[in-house]
Parts: sequence; structure tokens; C-alpha cells
Amino acid sequence: MTSAERTRRACDAPAPSRTMAHYRIRDGIGFVRFEGRTIILDVMADRYWQLGADAGAALEALRTGEARRADERSMARLLALGFVVPADNRPDEASPAECRLPPPSVSMLEQSASPSRAYWTAIGEVALLAFAARIVLRARPLKAVLDRIKVRRMRTRSPAKGPELDVLAQQFARLRRLLPLRPLCLPDSIAFLWFVMRRGHAPRLVFGVEAFPFTAHCWVQDGDSVLTDALDHAGRFRPILAI
Repeated sequence: MTSAERTRRACDAPAPSRTMAHYRIRDGIGFVRFEGRTIILDVMADRYWQLGADAGAALEALRTGEARRADERSMARLLALGFVVPADNRPDEASPAECRLPPPSVSMLEQSASPSRAYWTAIGEVALLAFAARIVLRARPLKAVLDRIKVRRMRTRSPAKGPELDVLAQQFARLRRLLPLRPLCLPDSIAFLWFVMRRGHAPRLVFGVEAFPFTAHCWVQDGDSVLTDALDHAGRFRPILAI
């Protein structure tokens, strides 16, 4: 079993029971701790928040199953903001925040790969997916788009044959550059996910942030391999959520 397959199984596995905790992190919440501050991504609201270090400590206590060690005042604030909910309301499906990927160590866009014979025949498909991703993100809430990706991933089976992810990543990047569209990380990443899922692959959509100054970014990753970005650029961001 490859590292990417082990990561996929770990991310898709149900979350462990937390019967000892009174609260849990609400589904669709991702967070990352920086010195003196905590940045939170709320998928349902489609926005980022910035709170103090105490909020990050409370969220980390919840994530690790040590809710009783969390500061009560911080927990009350997180509960009021809707980032935390009673633990007895846990759904059957694991929260996206529970999916953790290894740090990226290579970018498939910076590796050599043999072009496929069907390379140019995919230009129409890439164009359609790139335009469709922009339209869908304007018409539908982010949570609905990401939920659909999660459902589709559960139905995706590893391809018996066909191009590997490194070849598909380079093909998509070359064809995407030919389109008269301004590069945008989220719709382009979603278009790439659709592109490879149609071929039996199911990598992860990763959201990342920088704190000083605040900047948000996203890319597609499989195991420790970045598929839609340069390694040094993706490596500048701390992952906050992996879908």
C-alpha cells in the first residue's frame, strides 16, 4: 500500500468516539495556530476568522480528545461563535478537519513525465471544467460544492489503467494555461479534482493560510505530492483544512 493510499484510508475512516468530551469541533471548521493568534476557516460561512491564542489552545484540546483541559471562557466563546457544538450531536461522517496530510515534499508540476497520446484531445474538457468550476462556485455555497466532492470521492475507485497523477497534473497545467482565464486557486483546483476523479483518482483539496500578513491559498495534494502548484509556493502556507 502506498503512502497516498494509507493517507486516503486514514482520511476517509470514521472519527474516533469522544464520549468523554462535552463538546466537539463543528464539521466544516478548520484551524491553524500561529504565535499569538489562531486562524479559523468556517466552510459553512465561507469565511476566515482570526482569534487569539487561547482559542487555538481550546480547539487543539478538543481535537486531541482532551476537552476537559480547555479554558472554560475560551470554550464558551467558541460555542457562541458556532465553532464548537455539543458532542452528542456528532454526525456519522467525520469532519473534514480530521483529515490530515503529510507536509508536501514534491510537486508533480516540477517532475518529468511522459505526455499522453490523448494530451490535446483533453483541451475541450479542461476548458469546460475550468469554466464550470467558476460558475458553480458563484451559484452554490462553498459547503455544498465541497460536500459534493466528498460524496464523489467515496464513489471513486482506483483506476485499473490510464495516466498516473503526475502525467495528469502536467497535462492539466499545460492546457489550463492556454485558456483566457485569470488563474484562481480555488476554481482551478476544483476543476483539476473533477478532471482526475473522472479518471479514478481522488487526491485532496488543501486550504492553507499565512498569518503575517494574512493570505489564503489552496491546492490539490496526494500524499506528500502537490499536484497543482509549485512546491516552494504551497510550502509557504500552513494547511488549515483538507477535504
